[in-house]
Amino acid sequence: MDSNIVVDAREFVPGRITGIGRVLIGLVDALTGEAVAEQLILVLPADGELPKLLEGRNIKTEVMPASFLKMEKQLTTLTRDADLFISPYPKLPLWGCHCPCIHTVHDVLNLTHPLYRHTLRNLFERWRLKRALRQADLTWYDSQCSRDETLKVAGFESKHSEIRSLGVDLLFDATPSQNDGNILAGMDLEPGYIIVTGNGLPHKNLGVVLACADKLKREIVFVGVSKQNREYWNDSQIETSVRWLDFVPDEALPALLRQAYCLAQPSTAEGYGYPPLEAMSCGTPAVVSDIPVLVETTGGAALTVDPHVPDEWLHAFERLEDENIYNEQCERGLQWTSSLKGRIGWEAQIKDIQSLLGTK
Repeated sequence: MDSNIVVDAREFVPGRITGIGRVLIGLVDALTGEAVAEQLILVLPADGELPKLLEGRNIKTEVMPASFLKMEKQLTTLTRDADLFISPYPKLPLWGCHCPCIHTVHDVLNLTHPLYRHTLRNLFERWRLKRALRQADLTWYDSQCSRDETLKVAGFESKHSEIRSLGVDLLFDATPSQNDGNILAGMDLEPGYIIVTGNGLPHKNLGVVLACADKLKREIVFVGVSKQNREYWNDSQIETSVRWLDFVPDEALPALLRQAYCLAQPSTAEGYGYPPLEAMSCGTPAVVSDIPVLVETTGGAALTVDPHVPDEWLHAFERLEDENIYNEQCERGLQWTSSLKGRIGWEAQIKDIQSLLGTK
């Protein structure tokens, strides 16, 4: 218990929902709940703040300088008096780490996807990944797929690694809240829409859902797509009658998922895939691309569809109109996510951390 843990929490930027941010919230909640360390230090960006879900915890915060190099230097300096450093990224502090450390590989899309390759940055990030794999005391992978892709990129395995599923926040629950109706009314929504969440980058493959939108009797609601990314899809697809919600507060997302007909995740590539798990945890069926990582992380509890064939997505949405199939998918989703919910979903990571602290 008499130990200090430093966590790179630069993901905590107000008004920006990210998968890595959700990972940090869940892990930090579990760390504080188990009282693993005497002092937990979260290093926030210059414009960052502690998420509401973590307020009131025994957490100390440090603010990073705005300069990239100074930011990395501060992380290194903080590790001098720490017993463990945790990075939610594939990289570790640029200037080194003076204590045992864990880094996390969610995906290596920035190194493998042709749309995201920027030569100089690509080389730099590849170097940082390989360096972290060699130096880290533990590498966490979200999935076997992430592990396999990392091996292809790096050409070698880390010295110690584990595949660890990610926990799902208890807010994502199938029991309706009295406030669900007010949340939908505030967004001018009626229950029964198809929901798609995420940033809308090219690999999210929104076009395959947009292509069948006019054939559906249900509204499609896209959540979290920036205006810039929305323009990409509007420019590349025929105009359809769908809803775009730029930003939804964390506390409102469970209500949107509970009141949806289903969630769609048509991605052509992913590192993990939080949205289907969050939807299924809310009792809402998920339809996902038939790509290895989404098949793995949803445990076969979601309907899977070819990410390149709009008619197959249309058929999957229509299949769910059968009440028996719909109820079966709801139940399968709830069963699969039951062991991932809340602090139970982070037990393996907590044991890893306790093991490393015990060997300091």
